[in-house]
Amino acid sequence: MYEQEKQLVAEAALTYVKDGMIVGLGTGSTTERFIEALGPLVQAGLQIQGVATSLATVRLAERLHIPLIDLEEGMEIDVTIDGIDQIDGRFQTIKGGGGALFREKIVALMSRELLYLTDSSKFVHHLSGPLPVELDPFALPYVRQRLRDKHVSATLRVKDDRPFVTDGGHVILDVELSAISDVRVFAKEVKSWSGVLDTGYFERQPDHVLTVEEGKVKRIAHPRLRDGGGLV
Repeated sequence: MYEQEKQLVAEAALTYVKDGMIVGLGTGSTTERFIEALGPLVQAGLQIQGVATSLATVRLAERLHIPLIDLEEGMEIDVTIDGIDQIDGRFQTIKGGGGALFREKIVALMSRELLYLTDSSKFVHHLSGPLPVELDPFALPYVRQRLRDKHVSATLRVKDDRPFVTDGGHVILDVELSAISDVRVFAKEVKSWSGVLDTGYFERQPDHVLTVEEGKVKRIAHPRLRDGGGLV
């Protein structure tokens, strides 16, 4: 069911992409569906430029002949379209399941509008994690000890029986949040530790989220834009 919901929101997101836009292209299974649907529109004449958030997204966009540009100082991305791992009622979000959290966060911060795509399983009352933490491999023992001192458990992310390495050459700890009452405060503290690049708690919250209710795509606006909700 959730796979079908991902396809529905991916196709609905196409309406947010207009001629002449710079579009931030996220990373992950839902965003892959969006990019796959975007490719034929570009080949049919839609004029856009994409900013990729990972090497995997670069490869996919290039295969679909979607033109890509690099980030530049002063650039404003018109809209970034990405997926999420968890979102609560206050639009606090956790991302990074695809391993591209740092680049995704930078692109989000440089975007005029941020649109997240999600199936209904990602909505939660309280962010329960895990919270991805991207760090330099040399700092791994130190960061693990800091977490242990706070009685917080974490697991080193692995892929193919080896530590997962991000596009930037870092590793990721997936941190349990069961003992954490305020994820925002906790993430801010962890980010301040030496060796930590960033966390999957996204300070830049989405303007809108596309999800599925009763088989129909629903757009949910950020609380500050609450009159913008409705069916797409």
